Amino acid sequence: MNKDIYPIIDYSISQSKPDIALRKSLKDFYFNDGRLLVIAVGKASWLMAKTFSELTDKKIDTGIVITKYHHCLGNIEGFEIYEAGHPVVDENSLFASRKVLAVTRNLNRNDDVIFLLSGGGSALFEDTDIDLNYLQQINARLLYSSASIEEINTIRKRLSNVKGGKFARHCYPATVHNYILSDVISDKLDSVASGPTVNDSTTKQQVVEINNKYSLQLPESVINNDTINDLNNIKTTVIGSVKILADKVQEICTKLGYQTSIIDDGVDYDCRLLCDRLISLAFDNQNPFSKLAFIFTGEITLQVDGQGRGGRNQHLALLCAERIKDFNNTTVLCVGSDGSDGPTEAAGGYVDNNTFKKALSLGLDIDKCLKNYDSYNCLKKLDQLIVTGPTNTNVNDFYLLLIK
Repeated sequence: MNKDIYPIIDYSISQSKPDIALRKSLKDFYFNDGRLLVIAVGKASWLMAKTFSELTDKKIDTGIVITKYHHCLGNIEGFEIYEAGHPVVDENSLFASRKVLAVTRNLNRNDDVIFLLSGGGSALFEDTDIDLNYLQQINARLLYSSASIEEINTIRKRLSNVKGGKFARHCYPATVHNYILSDVISDKLDSVASGPTVNDSTTKQQVVEINNKYSLQLPESVINNDTINDLNNIKTTVIGSVKILADKVQEICTKLGYQTSIIDDGVDYDCRLLCDRLISLAFDNQNPFSKLAFIFTGEITLQVDGQGRGGRNQHLALLCAERIKDFNNTTVLCVGSDGSDGPTEAAGGYVDNNTFKKALSLGLDIDKCLKNYDSYNCLKKLDQLIVTGPTNTNVNDFYLLLIK
């Protein structure tokens, strides 16, 4: 059964890349008579920019790509390419973003801004009046808490000069054409990369509640920072989403002979809750007449208290190890479609009903690793990390229960 793991991962991710959908969306695109500027931001931005450059016949006056470190796959004619920090903003994020602001200043209504956006942009695309160290501390505190991505990005917008629709206002009166690879539940577009070019739906009251919930102690100037909800110079197309990822996982599992079920394509809850759901499904479906695949997609939350190394997906996989040790032919697979899980080079990990026994034979204490949030090192010693490298897409994570 574990021989199916990488075929499932490879197919699901390759079919969720943005280039195919972008080609379809740009087939009948018409430009204005002015300048053409192409700004690509996010983990998938290199491939999106490369695809656009191959499709357009019009000269690109300025092109800029901002992506995560080690995600650039080479030069693109007409583009400056910058790599920057993720998941926390760094000096290169600020430097590259200010380059974008400089080239998009003083546009007119005949100009077109093609904005190619994918997940990760919240850290990669930033201009702020806030001290960088303070900004990094707030981001890190939220990222290592149990905060949802929507809560995190609600705060990020208030700290930023480009998020929450502010970049689109900066480009006014030029037309901003958004092509968005969504990595958030229900395609809530003002949360993808904190919505630099879409109207913002968050409120001051939400900011106050999040500030109090996570004891952020934000200054009043941040809480009262306006966001934008009156944009009229934007056109938006969604070219990929977590729901499409669920469909692709189901497609390949079916091809491999599994009886498949998409259980939830909108996971946005605690890691332990999803673990309970996976274990309950495994318990109820032991010794089936055919191979079974149960699919979840989305993004779990996880409050990190230990000093170890890992990510949400790796932690969830390891959390399941002891609980499936008495089952038969059962595997749990947890994967990030972008190829990175937390501050590691792994996309996630997998465990099966033999993992716990294997850990004991190697002298590994899974419970101790979980308490220290050190899933990466444990799974690495078990040789059960999932490593894909950067995938040039980002449509959230998938969690898969396989029973033979």
